[in-house]
Amino acid sequence: MAEEEKKEDQQELSQEELAKQWEEALAQQQPSGEEEKAEEPEEAKVEERPQEQTSQKKITERDVAKILDRLMEIPLKVEVVVGETVIQIRELINLGPGSVLELDRETTEPVDIKVNGKLIAKGELVVVGERFGVRITEIYSEERKSVFRDTLQESLKK
Repeated sequence: MAEEEKKEDQQELSQEELAKQWEEALAQQQPSGEEEKAEEPEEAKVEERPQEQTSQKKITERDVAKILDRLMEIPLKVEVVVGETVIQIRELINLGPGSVLELDRETTEPVDIKVNGKLIAKGELVVVGERFGVRITEIYSEERKSVFRDTLQESLKK
């Protein structure tokens, strides 16, 4: 934490030094009669800073809103795992229409709901009209946060 504060102090110092260099360069370019006008009292400088920060804050808020809008459009792969099994290659080759694979779960057990390969919830299979669906019964919030974090990092890399 102390290292971060030192870095911030160094950045502030370098920005202050840069500002002083700019002031000196501008003062050298101005004729001697205008130097007094260029020099503003400290009070005026202090008043300008909050306005600058306010405009920067508005831009930042807009940028955040744009980023959030982009994030909401990122597609995620959602899987519902009914069960799994392990079979030998011989059995796999012999599979055909009408073959049945026995899964490791009973019909009453909850199914796994995965997003981008990570288990985030459990649910029950339901039939809606002629389609299957899943009723979510349990959500793992930490896993859901990690999926969001990982997806965000991947999208920012692109």
